[in-house]
Amino acid sequence: SCGGAACLLCRSAGCGGGGGGAGPPPRQYERFVRNAKATGRQPPPPPVEDVLADVVAQREERRRAPLEAQLRAERIAAEYKRLHPEVYTLDSEKFLHPDFKVMVEQFQKCPDRPRAIEQCANDLVSRGILTRIKEDLYSFPVLTESFCDMLQAELGSFEASGLPKTRPNTMNRYGVVLRELGMCEGLLDPIVVEHVNPIATRLLSIYTETLDSYRAFTVKYQAEEGGDSKLSMHADNSEVTLNVNIGGDWTGGQVTFFGPTGRPPQTPISVSLRRGHGLLHSGRELHQAEPVQSGRRENLIVWCRSSGVRNVECPMCQSAPRVVPTNAYGHDGFTVPPCALGGCDALAH
Repeated sequence: SCGGAACLLCRSAGCGGGGGGAGPPPRQYERFVRNAKATGRQPPPPPVEDVLADVVAQREERRRAPLEAQLRAERIAAEYKRLHPEVYTLDSEKFLHPDFKVMVEQFQKCPDRPRAIEQCANDLVSRGILTRIKEDLYSFPVLTESFCDMLQAELGSFEASGLPKTRPNTMNRYGVVLRELGMCEGLLDPIVVEHVNPIATRLLSIYTETLDSYRAFTVKYQAEEGGDSKLSMHADNSEVTLNVNIGGDWTGGQVTFFGPTGRPPQTPISVSLRRGHGLLHSGRELHQAEPVQSGRRENLIVWCRSSGVRNVECPMCQSAPRVVPTNAYGHDGFTVPPCALGGCDALAH
């Protein structure tokens, strides 16, 4: 509930992507911020009663969201004809970049000791497989070009179907929640558990324990009016985030990193990704998507979560979590008791 409050405040204040046009109706403070930006003047803020009414409405939306997501997923499963059915089941040879598999295997064999992990990472860096951009920020190849082609085609086919979908998160307006499309059990579960987990628990061990849940979605940015062109500074609701470029042709649109919350400010670093390559960073790393100057880009985002960490401290408010039961579609990674990925839906929180 505390994380929801943080997201509600951000959404009410219009902290999401730039651009106008189609999309969910703006909230009171979204209107306020947009009008101020458009006119260069700060108009009187909306009445407190109206803002509180917005917050109450958003709270109710969030309470309804898990069931609504489940109903959407059931309808998609019943009515959507998959363009590339093979995309929904992981084929490591065809889908995963060879260097990614080498890195996974090396970290799986690497002893869980700081010096050994450092040696493994340095070896991968020397071989050109892993790039250490700065402390706790890494880049490496993840997906093959051919898989990116199929994934983008599948997502485009679904979006053209006219079946219902929701915004990927409270900040981005355009993209697809991949659990609702049915891509978790056969595709993303093994990617997270068998591939991302051994990397994250070695490279970012100060932020995470075993990854046992995640939220996966795509986001779209475009320069054309009506889309999201950028995303303001934020941290993620994750212990570890994997951000993979799956396609597009654009200029601008780098991701800028500012350092983790709760630490002294760092010199910002802007990063561009080749197609199929990913960024791995702590969810507490402050970052923003710079404006796309021309064209459009599409990214796969996986918010990886560890109940061993967040059961003790909520990443959104840094306090002991207050949890409520939910289903797999509203799962924020809290568990009572801890559950394995893909199970214990009745105990998910």
